[in-house]
Parts: sequence; C-alpha cells; structure tokens
Amino acid sequence: MQVSEKISRRSFIKRTSAAIFVLAAGGTMWRAFDQGVFSTGKGEAYEPWSTEAASEAAGPLLLVHYAILASNPHNTQPWLFKITDSYIDLFADEERNLGTIDPLRREMFIGIGCALENLTLAAQANGYIPRIDYFPNNQDNTYVARVHLDRGEKKISSLFEIIKKRHTHRGAYDTAKVISPSLLTELQKLSLDEKNVNIKWFTSNSEKQAVGEAILSATKAITEDEEMSTDSHKWFRNSWDEIQEKKDGLTLDAQGASSWIRAMGKILPTLSRKQSDDFWLKSTKEIYIKTAAAYGLLSVQNAEDRQQRVRLGRVWQSLHLHGTSKGLAMHPLNQINEMADRETQLNSKRHFRNKLEELVGHSDWNGLFIFRLGYPLEEVHISPRREIKNILI
Repeated sequence: MQVSEKISRRSFIKRTSAAIFVLAAGGTMWRAFDQGVFSTGKGEAYEPWSTEAASEAAGPLLLVHYAILASNPHNTQPWLFKITDSYIDLFADEERNLGTIDPLRREMFIGIGCALENLTLAAQANGYIPRIDYFPNNQDNTYVARVHLDRGEKKISSLFEIIKKRHTHRGAYDTAKVISPSLLTELQKLSLDEKNVNIKWFTSNSEKQAVGEAILSATKAITEDEEMSTDSHKWFRNSWDEIQEKKDGLTLDAQGASSWIRAMGKILPTLSRKQSDDFWLKSTKEIYIKTAAAYGLLSVQNAEDRQQRVRLGRVWQSLHLHGTSKGLAMHPLNQINEMADRETQLNSKRHFRNKLEELVGHSDWNGLFIFRLGYPLEEVHISPRREIKNILI
C-alpha cells in the first residue's frame, strides 16, 4: 500500500505539473492571438495601405488616399480634407494636436506639409496639374491650403511610386555602412525648389556626438516634465483592440524591433507611463543615437511662418521618399525642438533654444526638424491609418 501511495502521489504531481504547463502555455497563446502577435499589419486599421483601398477610389478622392500615408508627428494624422471635382481643401485638425509636446504647432504643420506633398505627387501621377494656394483665408489658421486640380498629362515620378513603401524606422541601423556623400547631395537637391528651407548634415563622429548628446538631454527633460510625458504617452497604442478602434498613434510593430521583442512586448502586461519613458530614454541612448549613420537638420528663415513650416514638411516627405528608394531608413528625433518650444511656451530659460541655435550655426536660419538616417537592420512595419470617411469635411 505504501508503494502504491507513493506512485500515486508521484504520478499526481507529474500530471498536475503538466496540466499547469499546458494551461499557462494555452493562456499565453490566447493572449498572443488577442494582442495581434500573429496579425501584424492586418485589420481595418491597416487597410489604407492596401492596393485595394486606393483602387476603389477615383478622381480627387484617390489623391487623399495617398495623402494620408504621409509622415506625421506621433501618427496623430492631424489633417482634414474637403473634396470637390476641381479642388481639394486641406485643414489642420486642432483636436489631434500633441499638446505640450507641440505647443507652437510646429510639428502639426510640418506633418500636414508631408500630406500635401503626397497629395501633389498623386495628383501629377493621375493626370492633374496641382496649383497650391497656401493659407487662403487669413482669418482661419487651420485652413492650410487649397489645391486646384487642372487636367493635364500624367507624370508618375519615382517619389510617387515609393509612397506605400515609406515608413518611419525607429529600429537599429547598420553601423558598418556609411552613407555616401553623393547620396547626401542627391537628398540635398530635393530642397532646392524651396528657397526658404535649408538642410544641414552631421556626419563626422564629433558632429554626431554633439547632436546625440543634445537629443539625449532633451529626451530626459521631456520624461521629467509630467505634462509633456503625459501628452506623449497618450498616443501609444498598447492593445490590438485599441489599434483597430482608434487607427492612429504609435505601435510596437512600428518600432523596428525584432519579431521576438515585439511578440514579448504584446504578450507582457502594458507598460506604465514611467516604464514607457524609461524604455524610450534607453532606446534613444542605445539604439537611436548609437546607430545613427548621420543626422539631418531642416531649417527655415522664419520659424513662426506657418507656410514655411508646411513647405519644410513637403521637403521632409520628399527626403524620406527618396531615401526609402535608396534603401535608407529615416526617423525624426525632434526632442531638442520640442523642449525649445516648451521653453518658449513657459517663457523659461533658453537652454535648448540656445543648443538648437548652436547646431544650426547660422543666424539667418531657424532649426525646425532633426532626423537620423542610416541603413536598417530589421524590417519595419506599417502604422495604422484612419479611414477616409473620418477625415473628410
């Protein structure tokens, strides 16, 4: 009887342990499915990137399909469109601003400029001659542009063909690959049509160190500012359901991390704001800065001119599209600008504004946009986009 009892007890422990393992594995697998581990880039939130979505539209509506795939701050998609047969009006959606992260609306208007560039490229590719009136109503600061659509010949540019392949890449870049001076010159030429926009490159180790240290310091300052941290964190989408419902914001899939890290990030409990800030600060130091092959700084002559901000956005979009066609990854790192804007908002000490002026190095230019570039190590995935019906006036 004693032997039988021992065997029975031992068998029970084994079976119980196996059952617990199966239940745990089953629970993990269920959460993996529930959080979209096996559904990257799928669902309604990602349909605007599909060929089918654009093919169902025609005329001016088709142009908006391409416009909304543009780069924009925190994937807030701060735009609204009014469509007619002969023109498209483009408006800023103030309800989708970043608050204390973008108190002067610098990033919002740059993002809208990106959408305007995509719209213009799509218009030319679909047999229109676009003519742009910037801010046609002085009484309405949200009325960014009217794009007149005259009929003409189709002009399909290489930039248009890359619109659906362009994505912001927040992952690591290949530190063994240097960007050639000739490619930087190619990128530089894209701004020549915008006389009020200037590009400055930072490519040497000493130059990159100076930019990187300033970015890291600004990132730390943002995480220590409770309002800025909160306003930034609210745009992170932490669950599959939230992504499909809101169709905007920053997602784990769009961070450029490995599939394993992305899977674990979805399965594990949602990070708190403090944990997210710590992760962002660590990523800035160990990935963004450490692996940047170069930095670019876009400047305008009048930082307060809304039209120059929009035009700078058009240049940024062109740079990103051309870089993508050459195998480059790009990633905005505007923490210095965000802190400089915050200092202006609070009328506080000019620490980051002075640092920005040092990086620009010329009194005739005002730095508005900083980004890193390099050759990516991992594939990056698409970001969600709102449905067309929700952005039309």
